[in-house]
Amino acid sequence: MTEDERTERERIAELRAPGRKWVFGQLQGWNCALCAARLYADRPICAVEVDYGNVTETYQLYVCAPSCEAARAAQRPARPDGDRPVIRAPRRRTGA
Repeated sequence: MTEDERTERERIAELRAPGRKWVFGQLQGWNCALCAARLYADRPICAVEVDYGNVTETYQLYVCAPSCEAARAAQRPARPDGDRPVIRAPRRRTGA
């Protein structure tokens, strides 16, 4: 099994975890199931069942294509201690 297949299986297991909270757009396919970003290019990842008491609905989930920000963040190296991100001030408008 390749590293990509393993991380894909881990993501699917995370999505199917019982008690997971969903945003309406994630269940409708408008937002990424992993990072909740608006989907412009997507790919299906899995189907989940959501229990609403006495009714159970099945939803097809979609994620960003080719990869989402959550996957990219997991691949980034961790910041060393004491290294703080640069915070830039917003640009000021000049002229009229």
